[in-house]
Amino acid sequence: MKTFLCLTTFGLFLPFATALADDSADLQDTLNSCYAGKRSCLVDLQGATKTLTRPLKINPDMVTIRNGTFECIMKSGTCFYVSQEGFPRAQQESIHRLENITLHGNKSIDGITMNYTDNQNHNINAEITLSSVSIQGFNRGLSFGDNVWGVDMFNVVIGNGNIGIYTQPGAYNAGERSTFVGGTIYNNAIAGIDEESCWEFDFEGTSFDFNTQQMILRGPTSFTGHIENSETEKPEIVLSALVGVPAGSLYMSPGSTITVDGWNAKNPKQPCYVETSLPYNNMKIPATLYGFGGTKGAVCGPGKVVTWDGQDFRKIATPL
Repeated sequence: MKTFLCLTTFGLFLPFATALADDSADLQDTLNSCYAGKRSCLVDLQGATKTLTRPLKINPDMVTIRNGTFECIMKSGTCFYVSQEGFPRAQQESIHRLENITLHGNKSIDGITMNYTDNQNHNINAEITLSSVSIQGFNRGLSFGDNVWGVDMFNVVIGNGNIGIYTQPGAYNAGERSTFVGGTIYNNAIAGIDEESCWEFDFEGTSFDFNTQQMILRGPTSFTGHIENSETEKPEIVLSALVGVPAGSLYMSPGSTITVDGWNAKNPKQPCYVETSLPYNNMKIPATLYGFGGTKGAVCGPGKVVTWDGQDFRKIATPL
């Protein structure tokens, strides 16, 4: 398509063609050269902005990418696909990472997907360390699939999408403890985290801010940090369960905080703050609470909720 620019000062009409840049092929060639042993596997973009129209296939056993911004403009799929699929196994494995990386996308695609679909090899882990990574505007910011465990994430910010962190249904050989240190999960239209498979997460010093629902958990999660929202007429935290695995539970440290902005204990909008489905859903709440309540009380369902000092919350509960 062509557009025309009118330069009225000079009485000229100059046509110029506009086209979107596409760095997908060049970047994939760079990574493939690394995988083939033809160049360094430390890819430093030195602050450049790159445009992707196709997923970038990242072998987590071999490459580190740092210091760049990615505009992800594909209409389906994912921006970064982290997997060993299609690549020879690295002779000497080492820790690699995405560092000082920003991804911008849209709500029809995912940001970073970690997944390895060959379920015959239990020794392959399709994880890559994330350090100072911002993931903005995606359907699912981080998506974890088969053969992924023990992911370490430092100062990761995920916002303005639909779901911040997502674990895929039926994930195989996956879910062993992954850790977030610092960072913020915020302004996601569906949920901050949505576990569709049982996963173990540690959050250390992390904030969940103004997600429509903060957490949908189907596995055990420990949390030290800050949870804040205004009332959305939905439970902020949903604890569910899957057959044959530990039930969704949330263990918050005493020094964590829960805040509902504009909370009115006499006229709550949310049915409850925590929704549980089984007696095995456990939650330990922090000492500092504001807005921990609802029209049906603070907790819906049969789950067990205890205070930071181990007391049965239901026996002492008043709207907080």
